[in-house]
Amino acid sequence: MLSKIESIQEKQSTTAEKTIHMIGNAHLDPVWLWQWQEGFQETKATFRSALDRMKEYDDFLFTSSSAANYEWVENNDPEMFREIQERIKEGRWEIVGGWWVQPDCNIPSGESFVRQGLYAQRYFKEKFGVTAKVGYNVDSFGHFGMLPQILKKSGMDYYVFMRPAPQEKGLPQKLFWWESDDGSRVLTFRIPFQYNTSGNDIESYVKRFVGELKDPFNDLMLFYGVGNHGGGPTKRNIESIQRLKEIKELPQLKFSTPNQFFEEISEKKLPFPVVHDDLQHHASGCYAAHSGIKQWNRQAENLLIKVEKFSSFAYLITKQVYPDNLLTAWKNVLFNQFHDILAGTSLEAAYEDARNMHGEAMSIASRGLNYAIQSLSWKINIEHVDGMKPIVIFNPHSWNSRVNVEQEVGGLGEDDILVDNEGNQVPMQRVQSWATTRGRSRVSFIADLPPMGYRVYKILPNTSKQTKSYMKATNYSIENNNYRLEIDPDTGFISSLLDKKITRNS
Repeated sequence: MLSKIESIQEKQSTTAEKTIHMIGNAHLDPVWLWQWQEGFQETKATFRSALDRMKEYDDFLFTSSSAANYEWVENNDPEMFREIQERIKEGRWEIVGGWWVQPDCNIPSGESFVRQGLYAQRYFKEKFGVTAKVGYNVDSFGHFGMLPQILKKSGMDYYVFMRPAPQEKGLPQKLFWWESDDGSRVLTFRIPFQYNTSGNDIESYVKRFVGELKDPFNDLMLFYGVGNHGGGPTKRNIESIQRLKEIKELPQLKFSTPNQFFEEISEKKLPFPVVHDDLQHHASGCYAAHSGIKQWNRQAENLLIKVEKFSSFAYLITKQVYPDNLLTAWKNVLFNQFHDILAGTSLEAAYEDARNMHGEAMSIASRGLNYAIQSLSWKINIEHVDGMKPIVIFNPHSWNSRVNVEQEVGGLGEDDILVDNEGNQVPMQRVQSWATTRGRSRVSFIADLPPMGYRVYKILPNTSKQTKSYMKATNYSIENNNYRLEIDPDTGFISSLLDKKITRNS
């Protein structure tokens, strides 16, 4: 009969049964403490280094993400790009992270996350004949809880991250099912310690990692290679792994990829715990940093969604040509969602570049939107009335909207009124015009708009004998037929309230 100690030893896995998958990679920040032009150069240098290591070491494998990096190489070094295509075909270079970049995973809209996957997976399929199976955001500062649904629908069944670290969020295991509210699950791995190494011998790092192998989870990934500013696995990295593979006291070390790791671990049918939660928090302070980049991102996202909707309507209804440059605009927005850009952690000069890229995106979208709504509005049958000024307001939302509208008009008469498409008078307020010459005016009113549609409003001469409801406002005053109210610009207090009917000032 076995002793208690012998029984425990029998149940424990031997060192030979434990496996560390050595993942050769290079975390590439295209922008951080440098501008994108330097990130561009470093991407090329890193990819060149990885290709050279493959020629020198037959068992070396390399993993890399982010379609934007590959597009840079394709456009700037076609010969290197063809080498990468061949290595991917051989299975020695693995595509992960089927997104345009490794974005911040809290701030972008849901539509932006979908576009990250749509454009990147389409690019990978077209250029390399593969799509990514592993979602990969190792340096993003947090991960919102519905991400598993988007990953699954983008063709990715697995996910790799590192932040938040164990001291920032406790998790039951490094490997777990991450589940969103709709029930979608992705098998998820939190990287221990770090996603890169120095360029030297990594024996001490491997030995530190051995302690992370705990029954029954005896397979883990160790990411090695110089990162952040790029670089990738070095000769000393690779040769130290080859040497360590011969030490029997260590677990099995194998050059591997995230795809291989997840496929092998999935076959073992282990009792992975389920985590149904956001993966937060890391570097929370950055979310209050650089409000400009966060505002530009949301403005660009909303404008691009708006132009796509109305350009589609215009194409179907008026045959207006659909814009052919929206992909360029979206790529600019997606690139600027990189975690060190959008979160506000890059150097100042990088935000000048980001501002310009957002500007290009919004200029493209604004031109396309103008073509669309001009085309649509000119097809609306609006009955002509002398002195009438029509205003057509479009609603891009899929729900009814009541919104304040301000519109510049010319030649507004003192007694003009505003009516809706049914002839009902709508309260209208005069506000300070942007232009102060040539009879320009600006009106403000509440528009009641149908979903995904428009409503026509008309400014008309007041031909009735009824007293017109009158409202006028400036920066520091507002008045109607009965009262005039003035505000002291220095204190914000009411300085005057005039009752016009009894001509008394309070």
